[in-house]
Amino acid sequence: TASKMKLLFGLSALTLMLAKADNTQDLCTDGIANLEEIMPSETVTDGHAIPDITVGSETYSGDHPHFVVNPGGKHEKIIVYIPGTTDRPSLSSCLIKSMSETLSFPVLALSYQYLSSGDKFRNGKCAGLVAAEGLSEQVNCLTEQHVDAIDGGDYGATHFKADGAAFWDEILPVNSLTRRLGDLLIFLNDSYPDQKWSNFLQEDMLTPAWEKIIFSGHSQGSGHVAYLAQTKNINGAVMISGPQDECIDCPEGTTFWIDDEYASSPDTPYTALAQGSEPLFDVMSDNWMRMKTANADINWVSPVAQSTGFGLKTTKEDAYETPLFTDVDFAATSTCGGKLHCSVAIDDSVPHIKTTDDETFYLYEATVWPSILTAASGKKVAKQGKAKKLRKRN
Repeated sequence: TASKMKLLFGLSALTLMLAKADNTQDLCTDGIANLEEIMPSETVTDGHAIPDITVGSETYSGDHPHFVVNPGGKHEKIIVYIPGTTDRPSLSSCLIKSMSETLSFPVLALSYQYLSSGDKFRNGKCAGLVAAEGLSEQVNCLTEQHVDAIDGGDYGATHFKADGAAFWDEILPVNSLTRRLGDLLIFLNDSYPDQKWSNFLQEDMLTPAWEKIIFSGHSQGSGHVAYLAQTKNINGAVMISGPQDECIDCPEGTTFWIDDEYASSPDTPYTALAQGSEPLFDVMSDNWMRMKTANADINWVSPVAQSTGFGLKTTKEDAYETPLFTDVDFAATSTCGGKLHCSVAIDDSVPHIKTTDDETFYLYEATVWPSILTAASGKKVAKQGKAKKLRKRN
């Protein structure tokens, strides 16, 4: 009948809408003081295009806004947040709000060209290289994924699965994480010259001054944070649900980039947080152990993660002494595929309580997020000279 056909059509449309539904964003955006949203396309210094990003069958805008929390004045350091695969700052607005309320210096949450393949899938693709190219290429692949994202490169675009599909899309140097952050800093310096944002650029006035920046990230972003700590002298590292790099089926004793000597100075603080039942928690735990083994100066007394309980009494000292995990379940409102994985950083998955008049309190803003942020922000910034000329935007 016509009514049955109409009902079936409606259900089909609803199913399609749900299948393509995005995570619920901006749940805390209105509560972030001193927030400015800046599109990457507004900041480019040479007019280059900002590409969209295709992951599986879905295409995501590459020009979602950066979130910049600018309290005004001059500061010695900043914190940068790097989201995960398919994510953007607006999906972690509650975490960013906690950053803004916990820290006295600026927060920059990046919209960037993340690798177009999730961590678990990239690990598998790297493992697939062994049969034809050997173990050494699997190890190299685990490094090159971060090089592609951070510096720009085509390793993923020139290595292929059995079905002929590239591992992940090419990232041009102009769209690399390094350049995206540099362009944003130049834009901020042009917009607020009295605040001296140029202090967060190197002498070329394009490359970030790593030693003045705390890097934080979730999922894929957390892996990039760990790699930055290993290859640059950064000011601090906050790793949420990561790093998830894994040398799958590698012989015992096989090392990869996470086992190498760290470029960050001995006083660089590290903190880590994950959900204790998320699928790759054991991989993260092994990586934290590897990091401590490779870099005995890491502040953790033990690299074995300790529970935060219900997350109401976690201290900065707790976060400084060991990585942390939570066993609190994800929120019933979660629209994530990996709900436990999302529950420590993505707005609609973070456990929360709500009053009858619709006020919401997100559990980790009580003590968990503040503890990992403050414990990672204690490194002093060395004074140094700086060139005065700044590259201008077109």
